[in-house]
Amino acid sequence: MDDPYELLSEDAEYLNAHHPGAWRKIAEGAGKFGLIVEHFPLPNGYVEPEATLMLLVPSGYPGVPIDMFYLQPPIHRRDGSAIPALAEETHFGTAWQRWSRHYGWQPGEDSVATHIEYVGNQLRAELGR
Repeated sequence: MDDPYELLSEDAEYLNAHHPGAWRKIAEGAGKFGLIVEHFPLPNGYVEPEATLMLLVPSGYPGVPIDMFYLQPPIHRRDGSAIPALAEETHFGTAWQRWSRHYGWQPGEDSVATHIEYVGNQLRAELGR
C-alpha cells in the first residue's frame, strides 16, 4: 500500500542531507500530515538556539501549497521586541507557535525543501526589521 503521506524524493534527500535523523512525519486526520524537524537551528538573535519546526503538509502536496510554519517551544527575540503575526495552535496534541507568513507558492518549483529555506529566511528577516 502506498504511503498517503509520501514526500517527494527530493524532499527526503534534502531532509536527510540537512537534518539527518531529525525529521519524521505524523498524521492528523484525513488529508493532513505534519513534517516535524527536531533541533532546527535558529539564527543568532533569538533567546532559544533551536526549536522543533513543524510544517502542515496538505493533501494534494506539492500541487497544493504548504502555508505558514510552526515552532515549539515558542521562541522570542533576544532584544525583547515583539514578533508580529504569531498565534498558538494545537496540532498532534502539542501547542505550537504559528508564524503566519505567506508567499506565492509555485507548483513544480516549490517543495518542502524550498519551504524550509523560506522558514530560515523569515527567521533571519524578523531579526532585521
